[in-house]
Amino acid sequence: MKKLILLLALVLFPVIALAKGLGYSNTQWGMNPEQVVKAEKGKAQIIKPKKYDSGLSKVQIEDLEIDKSKYTVNFIFDNSDHLIETIITSNEKESAGIINLQFASLNKLLSQKYGKPQFSDEKTVTWKTNSTTIELSRIAIASISFAQVSVSYYPNSKASADASKL
Repeated sequence: MKKLILLLALVLFPVIALAKGLGYSNTQWGMNPEQVVKAEKGKAQIIKPKKYDSGLSKVQIEDLEIDKSKYTVNFIFDNSDHLIETIITSNEKESAGIINLQFASLNKLLSQKYGKPQFSDEKTVTWKTNSTTIELSRIAIASISFAQVSVSYYPNSKASADASKL
């Protein structure tokens, strides 16, 4: 009987773990800020909350190096302190040339990791896993010398909920 219970636990545990959905890096959707910090093993830290369209960033990784460029990672939480989105943004904010190089580099790296994108145009590339949508995007506004590249990770359920409003 004990062996049967152990076998069931071993078989069902991965299914239960995936039910929340894997987010960016070592995180899972629905984690609270302390769980995200722990999951990121010393790379992330709790910060003063910053407002985003989708919620509040309460955890951050500064100066993450990806292919020789520096990025900031913000973990976004809802009003119940559940992880709902992760946004990686380049620390470069002015040079469209550098942003274009970073966009190409991130596109290549994300394609190696997630395969062929589901959508691609000159400013946005999107991949989907079983639980997560990954969106690479860039913007450049020459008139104000602003340029930005970012990668957003969010649960597929958010994309489905947004689409149902159309």
